[in-house]
Amino acid sequence: MLEIRNERLIELVKNHLDVSISHDLDSWNNVDCRVYNESTADGYDLWVVTNQLNNPIICEDCYQYDHDLADAIREQMRYGDQTFYIDSDIYNDCYVEDMLIELFVDYVEDIIENEDLDITPEEINYLKEEYGITEEEGTEVA
Repeated sequence: MLEIRNERLIELVKNHLDVSISHDLDSWNNVDCRVYNESTADGYDLWVVTNQLNNPIICEDCYQYDHDLADAIREQMRYGDQTFYIDSDIYNDCYVEDMLIELFVDYVEDIIENEDLDITPEEINYLKEEYGITEEEGTEVA
């Protein structure tokens, strides 16, 4: 029986939403949204999720705690941001991959029906079975 790894689910949801995530600082100036960490003058950490690239808005884009960052990134995706610079430590420590898998679950029916994605009939059948999608809800694949 086919099993789809989390990496593949993440790839599918990113392709479906037309989202790309970079951890490379060379992409800093070429993204819709940046996610990074800064320090205050007195040494406290702040986390920034902003699409105001040159002038982040402190009261809207800065977080005292990192536990809300994955949700903030998800909201930026829903607002239409498609290209992201996410610091690799934040990506790994703040459960961004878990959030992407949750997004996959939210969009699984749309992903199955998206003919532009590189998804095999075997993967479609597996996803239908795994997520309890009946033929009335999704397109039929032989």
